[in-house]
Amino acid sequence: MPNKRGALFLKKHLAQTFGKTIWLPAIISAEELIEELSGLKTIEEIDLLCHLYESYKVCCGADAETFESFAKWGQIILHDFNEIDRYLVDAKQLYSNLKDIKEIENWSLGAESLSNYQSNYLRFMQSLSVIYEHFSQYLCANGWAHQGLSYKTAVAKFSTNTYTDRFYKIIFCGFNALNAAELKIFNALFTQKKADLLWDADKYYLNDTNQEAGFFLRNNFQLFQTSKRLFVEDNFHTAKEINIIAVPKQIGQAQVVKQTIQKLIDDNIPLDRVAVVLANEKLLWPVLQQLPSAVTHVNITMEYPLKYTSTFSFLDTLLLLQINYSKQKRSHKTIYHKDLIALLRQPLFESFAKSKGLDVNVQSVISQISKRNLSFISADTLQNLFGDSYTVLRQLLQPTPSVSQLCQNFLDVIQSTISFFADLSSTNNSTLELEYLRIILKTFNRLTDLLLKYTQFNDLQAFKQLFLQVVGNASAPFIGEPLQGLQIMGVLETRTLDFDHVILVNVNEGVLPSGKSVNSFIPNDLKRAFGLPLYAEKDAIYAYHFYRLLQRASEITITYDSQTDTFGKGEKSRFLTQLQLEMKQFNASINIHESVASYNDFQETLNNVVVIHKDKAVLDTILEKVTSQDPFGALSPSSLITYKDCPLQFYFRYGARLKEIKEVEESAEANTFGSILHLSLENLYKPFIGKVLHAQELKEQLHNIENIVHQSFISFFDQVKPLGKSLLQQEVICVYVKKLLKNDIKFINTQLEQQNFLTLNHLEKEFTTSLDINIEGKFTTIYIKGKIDRIDSIGGISRIIDYKSSVKGDEEFKFSGFEKLFHDKKFNKQLQLMIYAWLLYKNGINAAEKIQPCIFPFKNFSEEPRYILNDKSPFVFTKEFLDTFELELKRFIESIFDHSMAFEQTNDEDSHIYCPYNTICNFAV
Repeated sequence: MPNKRGALFLKKHLAQTFGKTIWLPAIISAEELIEELSGLKTIEEIDLLCHLYESYKVCCGADAETFESFAKWGQIILHDFNEIDRYLVDAKQLYSNLKDIKEIENWSLGAESLSNYQSNYLRFMQSLSVIYEHFSQYLCANGWAHQGLSYKTAVAKFSTNTYTDRFYKIIFCGFNALNAAELKIFNALFTQKKADLLWDADKYYLNDTNQEAGFFLRNNFQLFQTSKRLFVEDNFHTAKEINIIAVPKQIGQAQVVKQTIQKLIDDNIPLDRVAVVLANEKLLWPVLQQLPSAVTHVNITMEYPLKYTSTFSFLDTLLLLQINYSKQKRSHKTIYHKDLIALLRQPLFESFAKSKGLDVNVQSVISQISKRNLSFISADTLQNLFGDSYTVLRQLLQPTPSVSQLCQNFLDVIQSTISFFADLSSTNNSTLELEYLRIILKTFNRLTDLLLKYTQFNDLQAFKQLFLQVVGNASAPFIGEPLQGLQIMGVLETRTLDFDHVILVNVNEGVLPSGKSVNSFIPNDLKRAFGLPLYAEKDAIYAYHFYRLLQRASEITITYDSQTDTFGKGEKSRFLTQLQLEMKQFNASINIHESVASYNDFQETLNNVVVIHKDKAVLDTILEKVTSQDPFGALSPSSLITYKDCPLQFYFRYGARLKEIKEVEESAEANTFGSILHLSLENLYKPFIGKVLHAQELKEQLHNIENIVHQSFISFFDQVKPLGKSLLQQEVICVYVKKLLKNDIKFINTQLEQQNFLTLNHLEKEFTTSLDINIEGKFTTIYIKGKIDRIDSIGGISRIIDYKSSVKGDEEFKFSGFEKLFHDKKFNKQLQLMIYAWLLYKNGINAAEKIQPCIFPFKNFSEEPRYILNDKSPFVFTKEFLDTFELELKRFIESIFDHSMAFEQTNDEDSHIYCPYNTICNFAV
């Protein structure tokens, strides 16, 4: 039989048919037959790869690459050797042709000599035939083989091998695509009348030469001429119900599986006649987690790959950390913050820490990393972050001196975590994780053996290849009753099996059939010439499995992932399109329905707007803030501008008090860049607060700029020496500070000619004032506060200076009335300056006419700051104007507490792009 799975059902069928005790026939797979005929033992791929590398080194000598480089393409050679032997190709002739093709491709007709790369490539192509011969002879001498070599040797030894003589009759059941070696052996037995062949096909795709599903069977029938073709039926002429359902993402498809099974249970359909077939093995867990509670017996014929488990992910993250260490050339090595955070967020990290008796607050450590902007973390910083726990964690977080020591560290992690889970009271999750850990422990024992056996793995990159090959390819078997209950299987496991009800999951193009990935050094033209399989043949195999699974089923549900992206994901398989188009003509009693998955709990359409209606509960938190005088109380200009731009964002921040996610800044983001600039200017000018500024004193400060900026920078970034982009940003801030300082020097000298003196009054000074507003008919005292970057005075005028990195071209500085000031985002900076002027006026700093707010934009720096304008000259405030402004400000703030005006999101797309809450807002950016 093609596989062992069908043997179980055959035994059951034989027992039911005979109804009494009988001697069962020997039931074996094709691979077992070939191994018996060849006399060779098929060894694991990693051993084959290592032996192939030895052959490669012998044949290429000094030109041989390291195992790390070889491992990237060695598997391709192994795959080619395997196919060459399974299809009984003359390897010497094929590789001779390949060598000639590559020489022609690189032939320059004497115009120029070949490059070293081209010459090396040609030498490698010329050596492939020699490597093949050496590798094959070495394996045979030791009684080993890869699958292809077993097939080739089985054919060579067939005439002298007596294994088949022990049987009266050999029956080959359910085969489809036969390689050249199988065809030769099967045909020899068939010709000797030693063998019969039972096919499994339908006339629909067998008799139509355009149907790729019947491609191999048509060829087989030409070779195996029989008067009667057994098990070739006409089931696609019977009635069938086929439902094709488009549903986004894995969990959505799992939900469809759940609903379909529940309907079958409600209709009293026996679940042993139902099969869930997963075209994509990653869907196993989502499907298992969504099974209806009424499903009591499940048999899973596929094994779950460990590479999809959190256990493997934890070890893989640890290995990545060590590899990144190895790439660093400096003596004091550091951990990249994303690598460390990824490790800390692994579920098994906490389990390992607990197994060692450590009390590690993972969230606190991550918070410190973000707060201190730790991009690259040294050993000293790790000690500071983890405290006493670092003594134990050091083995994981510091560079490991050797691969063998790394392997020991991994074993310690696995064994400690196994002990931790074993001591826990049994729960489904811990038991499952414990099973994964035990399987990985076994694979690591295998890994240790390979490290002792093959010296090439003592390099970290080579060890990574070994780790992925041995541990990454391991899988967890499922134990269940194979003949009872719901069957969950992969596509290949369905061979020779039939079910009345089939649920086929994730039938997308690129999954069924699989994509056309290049995995060979042999070009397609050469493959075609030597009879090696191409994409068309491989797609024909998938097509056969697809139609064979449907042929005897009466009710079929097929899902595909409809989530689309740039690379074509979300496209349903062409097999489905073909089925829909052709069945209309072939059999009208086959009903095919296509639909999009829907859920009763969800609205059919979503209103793409988030609205928070105001009530007492919603507004109380905001009211508490604005009536408070504590450091985090009151309304600031920035909070009022937030409300002006997007009331919903204002609610999230000040009503719901949702904290913005703080990520590590590897270089200064816009806000941080501005904060460093402000701090640098504050530290530079601090010695002159309350004094008249003199040009000479400022000139002396020019020499201190770099040091002051550096100290300001490292106060935001916990690193002594900024690197990369941070270093460039530090230089940019130095340029900005120098520009302002030189501009002040020039301004002071100009004003001296008019006997005016510039006095620095305040830096980063906060001003607060109260305001009585009407909330629901009741006057309430609230507070407005603002921190002004700099206040200086000259000629009796108080200048309010606000530092900005840049000013957009569409920013309006000409006063155009209060309506635009409070409702148009182009007037945001003007509104901020107005509030600052009003705050100074209310605090009695100066008369209204003597207050002059302005902005210094550093990116587009000019000697004259940006003033609020009245036509073309700076705007002159009056008491009447500021009193009117206060009334308008009251009206604007009262709207925040107006129950008839909901907190609604803005329609401005640009605002949503940079909004910290755009992940919870329904606006489509």
